Amino acid sequence: MAGSKLWDVLKSSFGKKQTPAPAPKAEYDIGSYRTLFTVSYNGEKNLGEIGPIKDYRPDYDALRLRSWQSFYESEITQIVMKRFGTWVIGKGLKLQSEPVEYLLKQEGINLKSQTFAEAVEARFNIYKKSKVADFAKMKSLDMIAKVAHKNAILGGDVLVVLRFDGKNVNVQLIDGAHIQSPLMGTEWYPQELSNGNRIINGIEMTPQGEHVRYYVRNKDYSYTKIEAKGSESGLQQAFLVYGMEYRLDNVRGLPLIAAVLETIKKMERYKEATVGSAEERQKIAFSIEHGAISTEENPFAEAIADASGFSSDDDIPETDDGEPLRKKVAVTTNKQVVNMPKGATLKLLESKNELYFKDFYTVNIDMVCATLGIPPDVAKSKYDSNFSASRAALKDWEHTLNVLREEFSFAFYQPIYNFWLEVQILQNKISAPGYLSARAKGDDIILEAYRSARFVGATVPHIDPLKEVEAERRKLGTNADHIPLTTVESATENLNSGESDENMKQFALEFEEAKKLNLIPQVAKPSDV
Repeated sequence: MAGSKLWDVLKSSFGKKQTPAPAPKAEYDIGSYRTLFTVSYNGEKNLGEIGPIKDYRPDYDALRLRSWQSFYESEITQIVMKRFGTWVIGKGLKLQSEPVEYLLKQEGINLKSQTFAEAVEARFNIYKKSKVADFAKMKSLDMIAKVAHKNAILGGDVLVVLRFDGKNVNVQLIDGAHIQSPLMGTEWYPQELSNGNRIINGIEMTPQGEHVRYYVRNKDYSYTKIEAKGSESGLQQAFLVYGMEYRLDNVRGLPLIAAVLETIKKMERYKEATVGSAEERQKIAFSIEHGAISTEENPFAEAIADASGFSSDDDIPETDDGEPLRKKVAVTTNKQVVNMPKGATLKLLESKNELYFKDFYTVNIDMVCATLGIPPDVAKSKYDSNFSASRAALKDWEHTLNVLREEFSFAFYQPIYNFWLEVQILQNKISAPGYLSARAKGDDIILEAYRSARFVGATVPHIDPLKEVEAERRKLGTNADHIPLTTVESATENLNSGESDENMKQFALEFEEAKKLNLIPQVAKPSDV
């Protein structure tokens, strides 16, 4: 019974005329989108055009060795890397102490920032020029900075260790090649420790990614643990300076030239092949082509016989055609004339490969320099473009240089300065009200306000300084003609002329001495005119 009722319901439902749902009104009547098929997009529109997907896992040891090999073998690598060091570091970056006076006043600390900055700068600039800054007592801090920068961009990274010998802060550099995990501990298979930390490529890290300690392999394959921070002071006392970083998951640095190692090597082989082929062609400058009617005589047979110590005889083919003329020219002009046999032609061996060498080599050098972030004109110290082009290149390099110096200062100079400043304050060499109490309370804001500083280097010179000044004056308008655009200190820095304060004091002494010697010209009085 129940089954028959169900069938009646279904039959009545199917028997009804179904009214289709109204189609949505299209915004445009000219067509509609319909999905034909769905695919996953991986950057490749046509199969096989880009090639297989590669997940690169850096081999830090191999990259480091290849990079140093390139520096040793390739003049391109040496030119670019040396220019980097010369421009970024130069003679060393100069400290400009800039304590945040406003913030310190808010915290109730009354600091004479000018007096504090003068004391700090004077002491630190003496310290960094002295060998006492070196753990081995061989180099100044500025020289160590240049070595650290070179090893970072060529080797990928370098470990900087700060030590205190009871009087001064010492800086030690350790090649990144010696930073290795004791057992396993790679980026793909990290060594998990019981305290929750992990060892990855010689670096023990917290779960948050903070460096705790470094494992340095000794010559006897034992390991030395170097703490990243002091157990009591909490100051950074060991840190890595990187050349280039890859991905977030990679904790070690890459050489700056990693992407162009193969290009540089091929350019090196191309140059050697081109120069070598040109040299070989000069050894055999001519060739003799014999035609169909040629007697296949050698026009140089007599000369070869004479050079070999044999006298001419009937076995050496000779021809009388043009012989008197050849001898006459040789006697009167000391020039050589070759009396060619019938049907023979003397051809000069030449190649056009050398004509295209400059174009090929220059284009690839430009690409290498662009990849490394340095203008080719700057790398080669060759400024032969017009004013606008040279100015644009220098302005672009100036911006890049400021960024590179800021990064290196933060990575190398600032931690050393922080350590040195605290030692000086603890030794009562520098007065810093409230610093020690802030250290005891863990008030990082006050500590950072005291440590605030800049590290400046030699500026990029203007091609035409007068044009630069006139352009800025026009931007300001005539109402600002009496307003100075710079300070004595800034102008002294731009000219790399030492310390402005010391220069003024020295000038005042020299001026007084000049007056005593009557070397100052007398100014004419109005009555004398």
